[in-house]
Amino acid sequence: MKKTDVYKQLGECLLEDMDGELLLYNPNNATTLHLNGPSAIVWHLCTGENSVAEMIEALKEAYPDQAAQIEGDVISVLQDLKANEVLELAASAQLDEIQSQEPD
Repeated sequence: MKKTDVYKQLGECLLEDMDGELLLYNPNNATTLHLNGPSAIVWHLCTGENSVAEMIEALKEAYPDQAAQIEGDVISVLQDLKANEVLELAASAQLDEIQSQEPD
């Protein structure tokens, strides 16, 4: 995962907001995820417009007392969301990745 990666939510997922905590259901694999606090913010930031670095900075602003651990936490949440098949790389990030793999 690169800090320049941009992720977007998969549209098939169902979301239930329960007083700031989110229940996220993926009907493709029958998985339900419980997202609270920072993990819910990361989910909301996965719009296909925010890079991983921008998400980290947004969380550092929201939780300045926890700034030292936020980068690892954001990456962990993104990896978990990817593993549960509720996120994908946005098209622009995929294009950058393909272009960087092309031989010179």
